[in-house]
Amino acid sequence: MVELDAETQVQAPANIPADYVAGYENARQVAPETASNYVAHTLMGDPLAEALAELETGESMRLIQAAMEQEGDGALRNAPASMREFFKDAETRPEWLDFAAFSPGVRMFHRNSRIILAAFVAGVLIEGFTTNIAKSFFITGRGRDQGIRRLGQNNRHMMEIFPPGGLYREGDGWKLSIRIRIVHARMRHLLNQSEEWDTGAWGVPISGAHLGYAVSAFSARLLKHMKTLGAEYNAEEHDSFMAVWRYTGYLMGIPETILFHDATEALKLTKSVSCASLLPRLNR
Repeated sequence: MVELDAETQVQAPANIPADYVAGYENARQVAPETASNYVAHTLMGDPLAEALAELETGESMRLIQAAMEQEGDGALRNAPASMREFFKDAETRPEWLDFAAFSPGVRMFHRNSRIILAAFVAGVLIEGFTTNIAKSFFITGRGRDQGIRRLGQNNRHMMEIFPPGGLYREGDGWKLSIRIRIVHARMRHLLNQSEEWDTGAWGVPISGAHLGYAVSAFSARLLKHMKTLGAEYNAEEHDSFMAVWRYTGYLMGIPETILFHDATEALKLTKSVSCASLLPRLNR
């Protein structure tokens, strides 16, 4: 449920997760619309993907694999309605998508690949995994017991979305982005049933807010760290790199209401959230 914030005339959630209350009050002084939008998304998950998590894993995994690899026109003919709806949504291209705009960013990525991976691991991931974004991964063991593997998965994802054609329907970047969306939904489903997860304090596990912040950091913040380490790119390559990540975020199921449009918007989100301590630091 949401209520109208009379002072700023933007929507703010009626029940803010407890760990975000203090940060929200600070963030409203910095960027009220961004703060309200962010906090609202701490209560948002991914209903289409979460419906898949409720299916029996054996048969559903076979059907997901068949749909992912497009194994014939009838791959999903006998699949549950929720699965057909999920893939229909995943395969729907947003009006703003322009594959031709990806080329400069793809070339820049491969020209600076070593610097990019260093900036990603030593900069962006550290910034994110010292906050409550990592709480769900620590509870499930993916952060503590499988931390190195987790870093490898993040790097692999980036390597898959940046080859030419990687985000076409048949591309490995498209498939891996959809798989990540499904994995997030399964983790969200399990954590929502777990006594370890405190929804009243933390909001929805792997929420739209966390994912919106993460994709902004993976793109705009990454570009900043790359520049510090000596990467070279022009304005066209900069914007193209952001475009690749924007569509990747869309494929991962991030609500468009918090998915950035450009680098300016992405940096505004990360700066507002960080400066106002709207993203609580990890305490375990």
